[in-house]
Amino acid sequence: MPHLSDNCTRLRLESRSVASINDLRSCCSGNVPMVCVMWLPAGRLDDDAERSSRAVAELVQSASALHQDSVLCVLTTPPDAARLVPHLEEVLRFQLWVAVKTKHDIGTGGRGTLPKRHAALLVYSRYKGSLIHTKTRVGYSYCPACGRTTKDYGGKKHLYHEYGTLLSDVWRDIDCDPESDIGAVTDRLRDLFGLEPYHTLRLLDLRDCRELKPARATAAVADGTLQFAEPSDVIPVGSRLRQGDCLKELAKLPDDSVDFCFVDPPYNLNKKYDQWDDSLEFTDYFSWCDRWLSELARVLKPGRTLSVVNIPLWTARHYKHLCGILRFQDWIAWDGLGFPVRLIMPAHYSILCFSKGAPRPLPGLALDKGPRLNDEALRPLADGFCARPACIAARRFTRRDDTVPVSDLWADIFRLKHNSRRVDHPCQLPPKLMRRLFALYTEPRELVLDCFDGAGTSTLVARQMGRRFYGIELSDVYHRIAMQRHKQVATGEDPFGKRAAVPSCKNSPVDRLPKQKYLVSKKVLQLDVRRIAQRLGHLPSRDDVRVHSRYPAEMFERYFVSWGEVCAAARTTGMTEYPKSADVHDEQQVLAFDRPARHRATGRKP
Repeated sequence: MPHLSDNCTRLRLESRSVASINDLRSCCSGNVPMVCVMWLPAGRLDDDAERSSRAVAELVQSASALHQDSVLCVLTTPPDAARLVPHLEEVLRFQLWVAVKTKHDIGTGGRGTLPKRHAALLVYSRYKGSLIHTKTRVGYSYCPACGRTTKDYGGKKHLYHEYGTLLSDVWRDIDCDPESDIGAVTDRLRDLFGLEPYHTLRLLDLRDCRELKPARATAAVADGTLQFAEPSDVIPVGSRLRQGDCLKELAKLPDDSVDFCFVDPPYNLNKKYDQWDDSLEFTDYFSWCDRWLSELARVLKPGRTLSVVNIPLWTARHYKHLCGILRFQDWIAWDGLGFPVRLIMPAHYSILCFSKGAPRPLPGLALDKGPRLNDEALRPLADGFCARPACIAARRFTRRDDTVPVSDLWADIFRLKHNSRRVDHPCQLPPKLMRRLFALYTEPRELVLDCFDGAGTSTLVARQMGRRFYGIELSDVYHRIAMQRHKQVATGEDPFGKRAAVPSCKNSPVDRLPKQKYLVSKKVLQLDVRRIAQRLGHLPSRDDVRVHSRYPAEMFERYFVSWGEVCAAARTTGMTEYPKSADVHDEQQVLAFDRPARHRATGRKP
């Protein structure tokens, strides 16, 4: 079993085939709570959703017939999910948008397009509170090269459960075939909701529903030999960084002048930006977003791509607007969180890609660009392999292939977590994310536009990759940081290298502890609290620790940001880097494999 649900009673599975949308309401009605899963036909695109508007309306009405304590899950394509979201929210409460890995490419774009390797699982409830579900963990995976856990938990292994990490909203440990088999998904849902008041998971198979079947026409792709005329008043050769309001600056740019638009806007989640209110009314926020999205569509060249990053629910709103002015191209699920820490941790971001008219074949995947296919940015790390430097060195030395072709599910790029990699900006994207996007969608010397340039990550990456760039940033403070980092590039320095200074800007509301010397490590203190908890039979209070700890009470107050952090190890079992079945001899064999290759690759002696 790829997951473990605490105190669950697996729900009884009840399957029904629905041939007509008119039969759906009777399948949803009932006087008892249940978990209802609607399995929509595979391959539904935006045109299909628009064409089946009456069927969508009936689907929503059927959902409203569910018992008031029921849960509705809908498995479909990401663009179809984006179309469904605003309608479902009329009668249900949004809870989760889960990206589920698929067994094979479910796209229809053909040559020069990004493989579609994930489906969207929408989770809604009829009730208004938080989602009721079991505590579910995903088992650890182990690197086939070194035998250790895929993720390196470092000195925090005592803070994790022996079985695995808590579930996130990206399911890569299982996969499904939306055309024929979603058993792994329904099995997980049967355990995830295996508690009162639920007893049944009702699977409504809508694959043969005539009102929802997608058209089988292949998506149009522009011929790679087609040439678009350049406007006469294009942006001068070279690059620019401009400080000012994005709408005012975009208005100065001519039509059809940009090769790639990249946008990572404020998400309206109350982050502390220098000159921006990140807590607007939602109608004002999306009205503002629609304005700059329309401007970006105007300046984009025909056949080129606009890419916008946001949380999935907001991305669905961007999708609705962009469908009226551009053509849908790709929906990328970026699993940007390394370690889930809540019951179902929101871990992924959506990267929405639209083209102006028919898209050209992606430059990074074009068949006549053979060397580009070997670009490291376009060869993601395969699931299961770890990113420990020693193991990577060993795999390189033995020429072990640990990569896979790029698709629309990205799980090998993580948010910046260490202060040594951050500057004074609350929301920095990892440069690796931009490298992959630019490698996929652009050619050298093409112009990349970012109208929320922030501290300059996207324009810096564009510069390093030989692309021209045009960056716009409202804040003079962030603009100056970006300018300083570009000066580093000019002098041969790495703008993404480690820094000694601690940034004053924080992305978390938790206060940062002052720099101090730890007389006893935090791990030792947390394990001492676990010992006390086991002795007392409950989580210790501050007074309990003062009485029973081997260490001075003031250490617990000075070294931790909260009492919850003090007790973190006492709430779980702790884990090891190796499977439980591996004995000491097995571990020594694995290390023996790893060590010689590592030293030969690095030139160090064993």
